[in-house]
Amino acid sequence: MKKILAVLLAASMLFAFAACGGNDEGTTTTAPVTEAEVVTDAPTEAATEAATEAATEAPAVDESAAATEAVSEDATATADPSAVDASAAETTAAVADKEMTKAEFVAFLNAETAKAAKGKYSYKRVCEYTDPIDVGGATDILNGIISAIDENSNLDTVVGGFLGIGTITEAKDDYALKATTLKESDLTSFSYANGVYTFTLANVNNPKKTGATSLSRFTNDFITHEEVVDGVAEFTTAITVNETNVDYKDIKVQVTVAEGKITNITYSYAFAATLKLKAVVTINGDGAAKLTATYSNIKY
Repeated sequence: MKKILAVLLAASMLFAFAACGGNDEGTTTTAPVTEAEVVTDAPTEAATEAATEAATEAPAVDESAAATEAVSEDATATADPSAVDASAAETTAAVADKEMTKAEFVAFLNAETAKAAKGKYSYKRVCEYTDPIDVGGATDILNGIISAIDENSNLDTVVGGFLGIGTITEAKDDYALKATTLKESDLTSFSYANGVYTFTLANVNNPKKTGATSLSRFTNDFITHEEVVDGVAEFTTAITVNETNVDYKDIKVQVTVAEGKITNITYSYAFAATLKLKAVVTINGDGAAKLTATYSNIKY
């Protein structure tokens, strides 16, 4: 309190001097300094001391500002997308290093397949008939039409080509690893053992490649009516596909996880197809097949 009064007193004296100077602007007389005037200068020392202490306290304000700036920099760093991505990646890896719940696994699978789809991997797909395409008495008619175009082809090979019958080792187009968009509810069963997660997907009839079914949210490795129609039309216009009906069942998936990453994905299913063809007359046919495919040595 004394320091404040001293500062105020010193300030009032300065104003007083300034006022006096204004009144005697034309006077050149210098008055001798007296002891009383020396004594009245004492408040100036107190003011100086107060000003010194005020200057000493000033860095505290700077430190506070620096702290505010540091907080701001921290907030900016947190807002940095790369920092968020790194944090998310660490969180995903941490979750993957332990046995995941179904919800955790689905989130992990969707995130990791998006990365793995851009990486490198090996692929092998084996699909074989369990019941070859049977069109009854029309088999000879269709085989005659087909062999006239390609003597090495027949009904089974032509239709089988569209159904994916045979062994495929090139993962492109519909056979490429897909960034999954599965939902927790898509997994009709779910289990874990020794780093391998196993789940099944619901049976589906005539799925479209629009992500509307659990199978299409997992893979594009299935045939649609439009694809069969277009494929047969490219081969010959003598045969028209009026209708296809394909049931996919027993859809099973196994995903191997090691060190927070997916290293292997195997899927399998069985399917039964019925076809309504027209080659002069309408022909009905049916057949069934099963397949197993594996993405291995996944690196991303």
